[in-house]
Amino acid sequence: MKNITKKNTDKQVASDNKTVTFHVGRMVAVMSLSIILAMGCGEANIVDSGSGDWSGQGQKDDSGWLGADTFEVNAVIKSTVLVDAMGDWFGVENDADLQTKLVDLQIKFIKTSAESNGWRFNQLAEKVQINNIQNTADGVEISYEAVVDMLGSLRGSIPTLEEVRHARFEAVVPRKPMGFSSMQMNNCAEVDDGHSIRDYNFHYYFKPEQENCDLDLIQAQVEVTQVFDRPVAYPEYDKLMKTWDDGSVGFAAALVPNRGDNDPKSRFNAHKKALENDLGLDGELSPDNTFIRYTWKKGNITMVIDLYDPTEVPWSTGFAAHFRAQLSNYSYVHYNGHSSYGSKELLNDPAAYSDDYQIVVIHSCQSYAYYTRQVFRAKATAMDPSGMANADVVATGKSSYPGGSPPTTKVMLKSLMQGMVAIDNGRPENAPDWITIADRIKTATWGDILYGVAGVRYNSWTAN
Repeated sequence: MKNITKKNTDKQVASDNKTVTFHVGRMVAVMSLSIILAMGCGEANIVDSGSGDWSGQGQKDDSGWLGADTFEVNAVIKSTVLVDAMGDWFGVENDADLQTKLVDLQIKFIKTSAESNGWRFNQLAEKVQINNIQNTADGVEISYEAVVDMLGSLRGSIPTLEEVRHARFEAVVPRKPMGFSSMQMNNCAEVDDGHSIRDYNFHYYFKPEQENCDLDLIQAQVEVTQVFDRPVAYPEYDKLMKTWDDGSVGFAAALVPNRGDNDPKSRFNAHKKALENDLGLDGELSPDNTFIRYTWKKGNITMVIDLYDPTEVPWSTGFAAHFRAQLSNYSYVHYNGHSSYGSKELLNDPAAYSDDYQIVVIHSCQSYAYYTRQVFRAKATAMDPSGMANADVVATGKSSYPGGSPPTTKVMLKSLMQGMVAIDNGRPENAPDWITIADRIKTATWGDILYGVAGVRYNSWTAN
């Protein structure tokens, strides 16, 4: 099989004192800056190039989620955010990327309010409309509307928009979502799991109704605007089935567990046991001792599985760089480790990915909220501003357990092998779809995890 080449995605901000073209989330937009440049304030509308309607209604205006026991909705957030336009935020008035980053920082504080209303909140915006930018005595004030995705628990059939409970709610968020003191964070959060409050997890424990909370707060209005259906959608089997040098077809997978909390090799050993005992595979240690290679053959189908040992990663390299290196070379990449509240630098580098179709499995706590949109933003191109054409992301809606990762791997690899064998034998109708695979993962694991797959609702391969 040929090596997969890296891609370089250039995100451009170029100004002629009249217009600026930029990527917001996964869309390309044009914003008039004549007023902003002249007065330091202005209005702008951002139009989704895919649908002609920024509001989030239309094909691929969502995370494309199909879950075992969840449904997905679009929601629009309306609020105002404040920032000191200096340091890392210098030029925010004219920089679309900084504006989106700023909105992302604020809207993640909606998490606790969303959960109290029964929603699992994707903390990165689908897209952003900047309505007004104003220089004030306190800093640059930006009024915006943002489209986000949320998951609801599925009980029976999917509700209509009129049937959705808590379709509108308010959330109190910090007006300036950065620069918090330790006292402010401790006074405005409630911890029930023994962890300490830090900048990177403050939003996770945010509770502004605490008596001593003295942050400058503002209301964010949240309204569900669309409920998405759950169609039958498949992995892109045709893109997975590449020709190997021996004439067989299949793909290469990388299992990249992080170090265990107590035993550094615990996650690695659990995956090794699953591959060898559950799938009956024999592995061969790589010459540099960094991974074990397993080759799984069924008829004309070959799946090569490389299991990486996290204890062989040099400290000078770091795990994040090690993980990103595997994104360049494999069609299937599986992470098992902590989410660290969305702060890990695993999936946000566009240059780390291949140009081809990839399945990325993020088996960590609440990875739907933290990491699915990072993948789509990184995989987005001019031809595919959604970033979904070449990415399917298996994720969790709630907290997961390390022990659930090997069973997830087993289900995923067996299901994909089943699908490829069925297609190769002329029986594509026997290839499992994504909801079936998500149901299998739920059955094979334990706990209320809300397993599902993002980026798949509009996949092109069908069994017909």
